[in-house]
Amino acid sequence: MYVDTSVLVKLFLREEDSDKCEAAVGRSTLVSSYLLRCEFRSALLRRVALGTVAESQKEEVWQEFESNVADKRIVLVPLDDLVVKEAANILDLTYPHVHLRTLDALHLATFVSLDAGPLLTTDLRMRQAARRLDLNLAF
Repeated sequence: MYVDTSVLVKLFLREEDSDKCEAAVGRSTLVSSYLLRCEFRSALLRRVALGTVAESQKEEVWQEFESNVADKRIVLVPLDDLVVKEAANILDLTYPHVHLRTLDALHLATFVSLDAGPLLTTDLRMRQAARRLDLNLAF
């Protein structure tokens, strides 16, 4: 199952949709773009800055993430020229109906390049773009 950062955060930190995401994921191996590493770190740092995650919890969560990557429970797929070109194509295919952000287009292009099962995202724009592209969404 392909996940983006919006879902990964909900799997590692309790949020409103965490239970729904956990149920959708089950015991699946998670696949994502290598972008996830930087985006997830950014999300953790933002939550520390907002005071919703303690500094000590940030490091525990990060180590758990790294452990999941090392154990291949989360597989990170590197970006290459083909994925970047496909992301640009996705931007064209979804414009003007969806104003997709660059990193979201890169996630969608990575997803398109794989056979990783359904796409699981809670990001509204990514979901809208995936529907326009007729991609398999988990929910």
